[in-house]
Amino acid sequence: MDQAPDQTSLVADAPVTPMMSQFLEIKAINPGYLLFYRMGDFYEMFFEDAEIASQALGIVLTKRGKHQGQDIPMCGVPIHAAQDYLKKLIGLGHRVAICEQMEDPAEAKKRGSKSPVRRDVVRLVTRGTITEDDLLPTRSSNYLAALAMVRHGETDFALAWADISTGDTAVIDLSADAVADELARIDPAELLLSETTRDALRDAHVLLPQAAIALLPAELFESEAGATAIRQSFAGAVDPTAFSRSSRAALGALIAYVLESQKGGTLALRPPAAERTAAHMAIDASTRLSLELLVTQRGEEKGALRSQVDLCVTPPGSRLLARRLAAPLCDPAPINARLDAVATLVGDTQRTAKLRAGLKSVPDITRALTRLTLDRGGPRDLRAIAGAVDAPAASPPISQISMTPNSPPPATPSPPRRRISPPSSSPPSTTNRRSLPAMVGSSAAAAMRRWTPNGRSPPKPARSSPPCNPG
Repeated sequence: MDQAPDQTSLVADAPVTPMMSQFLEIKAINPGYLLFYRMGDFYEMFFEDAEIASQALGIVLTKRGKHQGQDIPMCGVPIHAAQDYLKKLIGLGHRVAICEQMEDPAEAKKRGSKSPVRRDVVRLVTRGTITEDDLLPTRSSNYLAALAMVRHGETDFALAWADISTGDTAVIDLSADAVADELARIDPAELLLSETTRDALRDAHVLLPQAAIALLPAELFESEAGATAIRQSFAGAVDPTAFSRSSRAALGALIAYVLESQKGGTLALRPPAAERTAAHMAIDASTRLSLELLVTQRGEEKGALRSQVDLCVTPPGSRLLARRLAAPLCDPAPINARLDAVATLVGDTQRTAKLRAGLKSVPDITRALTRLTLDRGGPRDLRAIAGAVDAPAASPPISQISMTPNSPPPATPSPPRRRISPPSSSPPSTTNRRSLPAMVGSSAAAAMRRWTPNGRSPPKPARSSPPCNPG
């Protein structure tokens, strides 16, 4: 991943201007980041930051003054257009430190004509920590993940991840063999790990997503520090002892990185959910790529399974569908619960139509709430929350839609279906994994032919699936 160079070596022996001295001091505290240095109505960049940004953004590289006898490269972007430039830099893999003016210039002049305006970094922006709608994929999650390793006789791994824009947080214990598969399932925008963990996985020939890796000091992955971070961050709502040592280490590193990126702001994360590898089907990275569940082998969403079946009317619904497509269940109980929900909605087309009509007016409230919590919200977010509060008046409450087998039948009886049964004691199916793409593709195509969005042509009874081999 492209990163800004460490410029601590730029501190000059010769006298420098107060403004440039301030820039160099702030830059030294935030190595590896392009420093957006606020000057009036512009964010300015200097030295190698300016050269990198100028080339990446296609903007003019100029100069401002001299340092150690050399011209100081400089470029800048206007404040009102900063989001567009920031989006491009983050997309190219750069990390950006936002340095704002912390006082009125008139106050600085009271201290002397050459006294610089007080400035400080208020936020670190990376691929995994963005929250703005125009920087985020609307219908996909944007995960920041932390991978920890603990050695005590055997080597244990744990992966913790969170979508900063919604607060969803989870953690899972892993063996070395499962690391690559889980990373392919979660597809983090940014992966945090230590050099020791990276080297151990390389020795085990485990492939990592190189473009998303951010190396952190090993001390951030200490399990004891992680337990303290969990206890403090979730105000006693989470018992750290409920997690393994490796899970505590991964969660601790994740929390520390998020807090550092917010520069003292609120931690807008929900208590972490503990997941199990046995709860969903094990799909290795190469098979997942062949299946084209969420994206095609060319990396495009169009043409993948999700693009064909995603008829959700809200972005959160699309994100939930993507998570479920990426992790097919193995336990018959939750599988049957989902089928019961589908049968209820398909069997009552009038209520389903009213529900979909009402949901269309519901905004992406979780992301709006997160921005307000982090003091990044605006009038549009407040308007979105107000619209979400008023939305139930226009549609039937979801709680009125029965999702259980023991509830009264809907107005239009749903077609019978065969329930999924627990795996028998017989040996598991030996289906060739290479045939899975064809199986999924044909099943999806058949389902699309049978089902229409208005529910007038309900699906045929589902066929029992072969026993799932939990992984």
